[in-house]
Amino acid sequence: MEMVDLSVLIIARNEEDNLPRLLESLNLLQVPHEVVVVDAFSQDRTPEIARSHGARVYQREWKGYREQREYALSLARGRWVLFLDADEWLTPEVAREISDIVRRDGPCDGYRLRRRNVYLGKLQRKLPEKIERLGRRDKMSISGQYVHERPFIEGRICTTRNYIMHLPYRDLRHHWEKNTRYAYLSALEKYERGREAGILDLTLRPMATFLKHYFLQLNFLDGWRGLVYSISQSWYVFQKYAFLRELRLRREDSPDEGQ
Repeated sequence: MEMVDLSVLIIARNEEDNLPRLLESLNLLQVPHEVVVVDAFSQDRTPEIARSHGARVYQREWKGYREQREYALSLARGRWVLFLDADEWLTPEVAREISDIVRRDGPCDGYRLRRRNVYLGKLQRKLPEKIERLGRRDKMSISGQYVHERPFIEGRICTTRNYIMHLPYRDLRHHWEKNTRYAYLSALEKYERGREAGILDLTLRPMATFLKHYFLQLNFLDGWRGLVYSISQSWYVFQKYAFLRELRLRREDSPDEGQ
């Protein structure tokens, strides 16, 4: 099997608007690399766009975020693996840094990438996120279940100096629809682990989330955009625990309960 220094792994479904930006940014990498796209039978031009940029494309029925990422990881041929989402892209600075890490083969087993968001047409000034995305292939696995799954890297973890970019939402409608979908999946995870939702989860947690995003993460610097973002994240937390409570109530009201 042909080996490359770096495998860039992307899971996608109906991403024809985002994918070209990401794939073009991968040309900034300065090490031998491959691009693997696992496509969940998109109904747009996602597979064609990926192939036109030289990616290896595999189509697989959607079985959940974790399963898709695990499948993508099984296809990697590189010593190092970089997971990216279709709505992310590399800057020249982070591409050089990633290339240098792979070329020097370390010194860490994995790296958290700093990530900055573009929200409602403007770069957010809030504190950047740090997400584990780059690591040695033999040290990497996938954690999580339905949502917020992530690569898990065994060994020493470092953080990059530079940023990848992220366009998480097309507009407010997309933001709120995505939040609702993720809130339900997150509630389902908690439900299956036996988690309960109490009154404090429905009251204090959303308020704490707003305070964290608006003040501690500096979203207040972004004016009305920062206010909308912080309220939206607070509402996501409320939805998550409301869904969890509903799932519990359905079980309690089930006619099979107690038989």
